[in-house]
Parts: sequence; structure tokens; C-alpha cells
Amino acid sequence: MIKILLIEDHQLFAEGMKSMFIPKDGVEIKAHITNGNQVFSILENHEIDLILLDIDMPIMNGVEVLKLLKDRGIEVPILMLTMHQSIKYVREALEKGAQGYILKDASKSELKEAIQKTSRKENYFHSQISDQIFDYFRTKGKNNNFLNVLSEREIEIIQCIADGKNSKAIAEELFISEHTVRTHRRNIMHKMNVSSATALVKLAIEKELIN
Repeated sequence: MIKILLIEDHQLFAEGMKSMFIPKDGVEIKAHITNGNQVFSILENHEIDLILLDIDMPIMNGVEVLKLLKDRGIEVPILMLTMHQSIKYVREALEKGAQGYILKDASKSELKEAIQKTSRKENYFHSQISDQIFDYFRTKGKNNNFLNVLSEREIEIIQCIADGKNSKAIAEELFISEHTVRTHRRNIMHKMNVSSATALVKLAIEKELIN
């Protein structure tokens, strides 16, 4: 039996979820809460195999809950159950540690499959967003080419450049010498194959290396 913690602020929807599954489905909504602030007390007092998590909620939204769980080192797999199919929400959820993403208009069989897969820590994505997911991972793979060759310090410097800081200001902020900053800048330009700060920042934003 897969024991689920449902985090969903719409009571009627939650009640429908509870009544949807019968024992032979092998799925049980073990607990239901309406905001993420309650999640840790539930995990401490119940054996939970999977968290079903909505995005739109008061007090703390689903992405914030994901981040909180990730920061606390919680390893219970998380399946997003939401009406949002925008790649913005999908990407945020994946980057914060969600195992899968399914829309609220899914059929019972689709939801059951998603629950079974994600409870085993396998990925599951609703068919309506599968193309967006493919594009996301393909782009992410390209971005990782840069992440593999850039150091954390170099990414910090790129962010400072994007913020409009000159070498002196960067040196003061990062507690290094201006000479070291200039050396890093030359290395970054070479690694990213650009010839100007403007081109560097543009490429870094495109590849989501910086905000």
C-alpha cells in the first residue's frame, strides 16, 4: 500500500481524492493538510511513501514547500498535482526536487500510474507537458556543458558583471584582488567563447547560469 500525504488547500478536491482510491488500488491518502507549514509534523508522525503537492496554496505555495523539503534533506518522493502546465512551473518544480508532474484533469488510471512510478523514485510527467519536459532536459543538458567548465567563483563573477559591477567593485564584494578578477574575466570569456561583457551576460542568462 502506497501511503500518501496530500497537500492541497481545496477541501472538496481533497475529499474527492480520498474517495477515489479503494484498497485494491494499493493507494491510500494517509493524511491531508492545507499548507506546507504542517508537513514536518505529519512526516514525523506518519509513515509516508509519497507527497502529492499542489502549487497554488495560501501561506506557502508548492514550490516553496519543495524548497523547504529539499533544504531539510527530506527524501520522500514528491509528485506535483496541479492545473498549471506552463513550463515555468514545471521547471521550478523539477529544479526544487519534484519527482513527477501531473495535471488535475488526469484520469484515475493516469494518476495511479504516476503515483506508482514516483513512489519508486522514477520520473513521471503528464502527456500534455511531455514535449515541454523534453525541451527542458535538452536545454538543461546544453547548459550543463557550461556548468561543467565554470567554477562557482566564475559564476559569481558573471552574476556581478550582470549586476553592472566593475572589476574593483567585484573585488571588494568577493574579497579578492582586482588582478584576480581580471584573470577570472579573461578565463570566463575564453570558456564561453564571447568577446564582450554584454555578450557574456546575454549568453549566461540564455543558459540560465544566472538570474
